[in-house]
Amino acid sequence: MTNGLHVCIFTDQHPQTLGGAQASVVLQRTFLERAGHTVTIVAPRNPAPGSPDPAVVELPALTLAQGQYSAVLAGAGLDARIDRALAARGPVSVVHLQGDFWGAWLGKRYAARHRLPVVLTTHTNVDASFRAVAGPVAELGLRAVSAWQRQVTGERTRRSGNGTGYDYLRALAAGVGSVVAPSGHFAARLRRAGLSVTAVIPTGVHDDDVAASTGPARPTPRQDDRVRLVWLGRFSAEKRPLELIEALAATDRHIEADLYGTGVLFDRAVRRVQALGLTDRVRLHGAVDHSRALRAIASADLLVQTSRGFETQGMTVYEALALGVPVVVCDPDIAAELGGAELGTAELTSAAEPGAEPWVWCADGPEPGSLARVLTDSARAVRSADGSPVPAALSTGLLQSAQTRRLLAVYADAMRSGADQGQGAGQSRPAALSARYSSASRGARSSGSASTTSAP
Repeated sequence: MTNGLHVCIFTDQHPQTLGGAQASVVLQRTFLERAGHTVTIVAPRNPAPGSPDPAVVELPALTLAQGQYSAVLAGAGLDARIDRALAARGPVSVVHLQGDFWGAWLGKRYAARHRLPVVLTTHTNVDASFRAVAGPVAELGLRAVSAWQRQVTGERTRRSGNGTGYDYLRALAAGVGSVVAPSGHFAARLRRAGLSVTAVIPTGVHDDDVAASTGPARPTPRQDDRVRLVWLGRFSAEKRPLELIEALAATDRHIEADLYGTGVLFDRAVRRVQALGLTDRVRLHGAVDHSRALRAIASADLLVQTSRGFETQGMTVYEALALGVPVVVCDPDIAAELGGAELGTAELTSAAEPGAEPWVWCADGPEPGSLARVLTDSARAVRSADGSPVPAALSTGLLQSAQTRRLLAVYADAMRSGADQGQGAGQSRPAALSARYSSASRGARSSGSASTTSAP
């Protein structure tokens, strides 16, 4: 144990499984440890075999959705197991909830037992997620999850008219010292629904990965060259890979695309590519590891993200911009946050003209025809060098090292607030550590807001 913080992260899925929240946890752990802090992660056991990680407390779990997800049943026995495992790792300074369901519930129970300050990062637009995946039975699913939460935490979800998912998140945030959102547009939605968001800190991009993936500048394609697009994500309805394939069929043959990922729509996507006669310029690669995914982005001319009204951040877009690759998006909220304002000076809010920056293009509607038009326009700009390079300040501000500095300021505020509220003698050490990082907190506030972000 160092003389730094001991951060205990509770998450819904094992950090070595695929997902945006898991990637965020791994990055935060890496850079917190680089800064001299201790990190322990409490998560469902990894469904895939692998070497045990002493910093990960693995819990018995049920598998869901054909093994894609795991769920943990909270209870007194599991609480005791967590207490024993964490006691062996040394005193905890702050609890960080990096899950929206069972991980968060377990973390809140642990923090309440030990009177510890709590930070919550809301990764999921619960309302949109349930409705995209479950369709007409989404409301029943949301009510079932709310009932489960009430059973294990005692927190009642109160209806507000903002949507059952937002009501659920408001109950989850009750009693939490700091609520962090991964983007300005999601923070705005949460605030409209009655949540007090205290910080906007996106998941960053690993500094080392950017350095390793960024090679010599790509030459501007000639008029007769193909422009290469890359798309990465889960092959599911809310990610809209089929709409991308339909849009590609309506573009000229100078545009080719590489799609990475897997999911329930993967086989259907393969058949659609074949049916539309696109096999010579649309390639589906299946799941790849993160380093290969970053290399694919770095070697592309454009990254395309086709989600609309679903993402809370849009991680692949951030990765592309960190690598200097311009982007095409379908979500105006994401596009509006990708401006060139000086980074780290204020929490970003929506711009007047989404996608107005010359390194960002945004479709003007959800239909494939709209996406086809913006793909054609962006490819023409890339071929003719009409587009502008991604500003270096924007790329640098998206690195994880920048986000971790902001996160430490949030921890300091949470620990100081807990100490001020007299959370008990057990808080003497975290309170002292809070003072140590108060300068970082003051720096964050003086830069324009109590919660700053480098980018969307």
